Amino acid sequence: MHAEPPVLLVVEDDFLVRLTMADALTDGGFEVIEAGDAREALSRICERNDISAMLTDINLPGGEDGFALARAVRVIRPDLPVVYASGRYTAAESGKSVDGSRFLAKPFAPSLAANVIRDLIAVDAHPLPVQEPPTDVRRAV
Repeated sequence: MHAEPPVLLVVEDDFLVRLTMADALTDGGFEVIEAGDAREALSRICERNDISAMLTDINLPGGEDGFALARAVRVIRPDLPVVYASGRYTAAESGKSVDGSRFLAKPFAPSLAANVIRDLIAVDAHPLPVQEPPTDVRRAV
């Protein structure tokens, strides 16, 4: 029995960059769904519940950036892993990114993106168990 590849939503407004990423990530073992802006990405999220993760550019056309898109997506899919990508930023701005997200500065190797996405999916699939604090800590509180 052959496992289905994880489904990845790639949100990028530059057609050639999106095509290159989609091809490389497909070769890297993902089923890639593409979107050119936030509206199209939200449509894809609503249409398909099998999306395992989202890789989004931060600068998107139409007034919504990747940060706003990720926050909207998390309303629909609260645990969806998110990776931000940007050639203008060197890191995700503090307070704008969703919890547990990662950031990749463009240009990046598709293999790096694939590894980061796989790591996020694995963490999401196997969340760490909640651990009780030691007894002496609970008494002190």
